[in-house]
Amino acid sequence: MTALTGWAFAAFWTAQLLFLSLTSCHWMKPSEVSPAAPYQFDYLHKGVSFTAERISYSDPEARNMLAQLPQFGVNAIALVPFGFSPRGEVKIRIPARDKSWESEDGMEILTASAHAQGMRVMLKPHVWRLQCRAPIPDEEARKWLAEYKPFIEHHAQFAARIHADIFCIGTELRGLTPNENEWRDIIARVRKIYKGPIVYAANHGEEFESIRFWDALDYIGIDNYYPLDDQYKASTLVTKIEAVQKQFNKPVLFTEAGFGAHQNSHREPWEDQTAKPLDLAEQARSYEALLNAVYHKPWFRGVYWWKVGTNGYGGPDDNSMTPWRKPAMDIVKRFYLLPAP
Repeated sequence: MTALTGWAFAAFWTAQLLFLSLTSCHWMKPSEVSPAAPYQFDYLHKGVSFTAERISYSDPEARNMLAQLPQFGVNAIALVPFGFSPRGEVKIRIPARDKSWESEDGMEILTASAHAQGMRVMLKPHVWRLQCRAPIPDEEARKWLAEYKPFIEHHAQFAARIHADIFCIGTELRGLTPNENEWRDIIARVRKIYKGPIVYAANHGEEFESIRFWDALDYIGIDNYYPLDDQYKASTLVTKIEAVQKQFNKPVLFTEAGFGAHQNSHREPWEDQTAKPLDLAEQARSYEALLNAVYHKPWFRGVYWWKVGTNGYGGPDDNSMTPWRKPAMDIVKRFYLLPAP
């Protein structure tokens, strides 16, 4: 090897090591978006729920999955940290960092990565077990809300720190949402901490249709699992949503929506793990029917499909709700890549 060749070889590897070092630092440092940067309140959320599925948010594989989303027109992801409510206790626990797939370190890294790729981030905390409770007696509901306030304030502080683009103040807490005054207090507390747009994710049906505090939020949020009819028409669900929208005059965001890849999922779109026979066409047809019905409505501000996992699960033999590596994802891509109206 000549001296010149040796110098070139050394220079090449020095450049490579510098590149890798800078790249590694990029993944590990917090979001470069300043906490003081302005928020955008009105845009079309072309989203998916990006959930931790056996691969934690902090794992490099999660970032690799994230990087595949923009090719489908995805411009927003929902990150979903869980709190846990032990059975028989009025208690909400945030798991320790080393025991959670949805660690704050991981969400901070993913938020920075999403922002670097031109995607926005919704932080959407869930409380496991509490979220599906039936109506709760008033005294017990107040105890739960007293427990819930520090939980959601903690996540509001985190949302502000990572400059999440939208913050969801609750998810399907239908046993608690009749307590309007307490929720208005929660909203006021959150707005003092987090300056971006906020939404609540109501369960479709009675909860969504009866909430009285939509006027205090930036969006009317719905986890939309209203069924389609057997002609795959969405006229009934559109009528229900428009009744609420007209009353409060707020834009509507589908904080979740989805259909399983199994027979007749249009009738019970909330079913995920099921023994029903695989039907990829049913899922794709239901996606298309829902998007055709709402995509160009003046009140519609987007959807976060449930769900794409950090481990990339799915594919043509999977009958769950994920659209990943299924024809439904092609439907998503077709709509998400449409030119802006």
